[in-house]
Amino acid sequence: MKRETIKMIAAVGFTLAILTAYSVLNYFYEKNRLIAQIDKQLYSAAVAVPFVLVNDFHDRTTTSTSISISEDNQNIKNLSKLNNQLGTKFLYTVIRDINGIYRISSSSALASEIAKNKEVRYFTPYPDASEVLKKSFENPSINFIKPNKIYKAQYVPIFSDRWGTYRSIVLPIRTLKGKLYVVGVDMDITYVNTVLKENTIKTILSFFLFLISIIPIVITYNLMLKRKQKEYQEVHKLYIDKSKLSITDPLTKLYNRYKLDYELELQYNNLQRGGNPFSLLILDIDHFKNINDQYGHQTGDQVLQLFADILKKNSRITDTVGRWGGEEFMVIYPNSDLEKGFILAEKLRLSIMESKETQKYNLTVSIGVGVCKKNINLDQFLKKVDETLYQAKKMGRNQTIKVI
Repeated sequence: MKRETIKMIAAVGFTLAILTAYSVLNYFYEKNRLIAQIDKQLYSAAVAVPFVLVNDFHDRTTTSTSISISEDNQNIKNLSKLNNQLGTKFLYTVIRDINGIYRISSSSALASEIAKNKEVRYFTPYPDASEVLKKSFENPSINFIKPNKIYKAQYVPIFSDRWGTYRSIVLPIRTLKGKLYVVGVDMDITYVNTVLKENTIKTILSFFLFLISIIPIVITYNLMLKRKQKEYQEVHKLYIDKSKLSITDPLTKLYNRYKLDYELELQYNNLQRGGNPFSLLILDIDHFKNINDQYGHQTGDQVLQLFADILKKNSRITDTVGRWGGEEFMVIYPNSDLEKGFILAEKLRLSIMESKETQKYNLTVSIGVGVCKKNINLDQFLKKVDETLYQAKKMGRNQTIKVI
């Protein structure tokens, strides 16, 4: 009896030792995995930041009056939108002025901060700059690749303050003109400890269940692990793909075709799941070739920029406005029917025709407009709207035609 008791105690002790070792190893494995995942997310966010700023923005950041309030507001808006999309806590860029003071050159903001006008503004001193960030300015030659390319990313160790627990990335970048600035991204990782505790509890329970019923546990765990791994790979691929592609047309500063394709898929999928319909406007500048032939391609580019500004000013903030290609543009109008889409199209057409800046070029536009329905696939819908655009051109241009 004693021998059996000793064996039982030994077995229990061995089981507890294995459980303890397994729990400790699993804890650190999960922690490292989560941090690695966070670092990838931070890197994806950091490399996306320059794409939402004007190309020459940091070449002009020299004094407190170098950047207009409107441009600062636009940067805050763009970075805040990107911040919300990527699930980070704070996106910002930092410069060092001629007096050696570190200053915020652009930043994201919370909706509550924007509502109360408490967002961080351009050229605000940044006394809390980390040592990692400062070294990026002190040793600009370290990890240098070539002009306008990203330096090697550096991660700021985990730190805590009254707002939570964070991990950050610092990404030094040099512009084509040689101006050095730093992109910073903060991410709240308070949830990591909670996740780790939950995982530890699950590990202990799973271990005991494993002793009771080994086969169902193994099968369930393997299936769950494969599903989670597949989900992680899909999300990771999405972050990498987005970080490599700019979403802005360099000439007009509107969204490019990549972004338009993405938003169309998003609106279409939402519609298929029972969401609200959306209208689509495809616009083509009439006789644009004549402008290039008469005034030259440089003026043609200026006309495209002017055209883009008018589209942006006369669209809602929730609309997606972009350059589809050449002199063709597109407006995605969420939560709207055909009549609303037609009203917006006519508003844009008249604004372009009546603008003082466009009158000397006799600038007009032909527009096709349609509303997407569930019983048509996206390619068919795009084709129908495009066909109405060319119908408008055949009927004399400077008009809007609806998809019937």
